[in-house]
Amino acid sequence: MPQFHIRRLQPEDHVAFRDIRLEGLRLHPEAFGASLEEEERLSPEEIAGRIGRSVIFGGFDSDERLAGVIGLARSNPAKIRHIASIWGMYLRQQARGTGLAKSLLAETMAEGKTMCRSLRLSVVSSNLAAIRLYQSMGFSQWAVDTEALKVADTYYDEILMRIDFG
Repeated sequence: MPQFHIRRLQPEDHVAFRDIRLEGLRLHPEAFGASLEEEERLSPEEIAGRIGRSVIFGGFDSDERLAGVIGLARSNPAKIRHIASIWGMYLRQQARGTGLAKSLLAETMAEGKTMCRSLRLSVVSSNLAAIRLYQSMGFSQWAVDTEALKVADTYYDEILMRIDFG
């Protein structure tokens, strides 16, 4: 089984991040709120800036290729600053089933515990593997956002999940 190491991405990782992000948007447009066309227009400086302002973890294989990513964003307004959201989780095909997704999520949850009381995410209702992963890590469904995303002429529901740290 492949070995991966996880670290927080830095602005200089912008090329690798853009590559994996565009792959995810191209292959699974229903899984992301962002669109391929919007992300393709971002300059290298904008992508590096996003990484610098964000908490984004990457899982790297033994060849230092970025095989998976996950983002964490804390809410800014004072009344909801106790909430953080997971966004943009994606693993390349060869990294699936290796434990990398669970490791990335665990790292993100540990970071989330240091900054918030509640960690939330949304997942397209057809992504059963992701839903099972999130449930296995303690997340529970708290709502369904029907027709949350529209890709071409198809609507997709999203399951809203959360874990509270007490």
